[in-house]
Amino acid sequence: MPHCRSEKTEIQAFWSSLYDSLYENVDRSLSRERLMSALDDLEEMFRLRQHLATVEMPLADLCGRKVLEIGSGAGGHSALFAKHGALMTSVDLTFARCRSTAAKFALMADEAAGCAALQGDAENLPFGDNTFDIVYSNGVLHHTTDTEKAIAEVRRVLKPGGRAVIMLYCKSSWHYWINMFLCVGVLKGRAFRDPNWLGKATEWAGRNAQTVENPITRCYTASDVRRLFRDFGGLTLRKGDFFFYLVPRLGRLYRRWQVRRYGTHPGGILVYGEPWPVQSPLELRLGRLIGFSWWITARKGQN
Repeated sequence: MPHCRSEKTEIQAFWSSLYDSLYENVDRSLSRERLMSALDDLEEMFRLRQHLATVEMPLADLCGRKVLEIGSGAGGHSALFAKHGALMTSVDLTFARCRSTAAKFALMADEAAGCAALQGDAENLPFGDNTFDIVYSNGVLHHTTDTEKAIAEVRRVLKPGGRAVIMLYCKSSWHYWINMFLCVGVLKGRAFRDPNWLGKATEWAGRNAQTVENPITRCYTASDVRRLFRDFGGLTLRKGDFFFYLVPRLGRLYRRWQVRRYGTHPGGILVYGEPWPVQSPLELRLGRLIGFSWWITARKGQN
């Protein structure tokens, strides 16, 4: 048990540091007007990317639904759902991220009436059984100490017939096998001497130098996902997110060309801390075949 508490403390430290690097400057300058404009941009970017947050999570269907987001980050996704009428409850292990989400709800005023952000653990959610219509989590549950327990908690708090909308990293992807396992794990030798080599190789971004290591990152095959969601029904899986810029060394050159050719989208500001390079049509096609994200939906049974 002390080991588990230590891991949770390390997880909080990493994601708090990443918040400071990515989002602190953005949040400091937000006004209501800027936030509402940024949410319009975010929605457009998600639609262009065919992202989980607009495809598996149809925004027109959210009005009046009780939605839980696990791992709200800086609150961009939760604020977007609230803008479309969802009654949001947003949970994050890191206090700075809860505060950021709550601040966005406050700026939205009546458009986020009834929405709340609080600090909580995905493996021990502070809610009763059968509470939410939808549980949404984008790229979070593969970073917790016990992903299987977190998925069980998703099922517990869903109402009968409720939907889980989840993104987990995909092991059967170009990014895992070529960019990560081959280039980082094998050629740099990290996979042979460090059980957390993948965590240390992923996630950092923003303006600050990294000083804290990412404790956990996991990736899953389709059969792994089916096992994790074995107690749900109606499971759907879709791959997405292929980025040439992630290819070691060559990716930096590609990204410069990509920005010149396709430009950047302001929708990235709320979720990445800066305008985001627009994906090429080829990247979108490759995402469906060898992308790094599993976009997952599943339903809790009626019994």
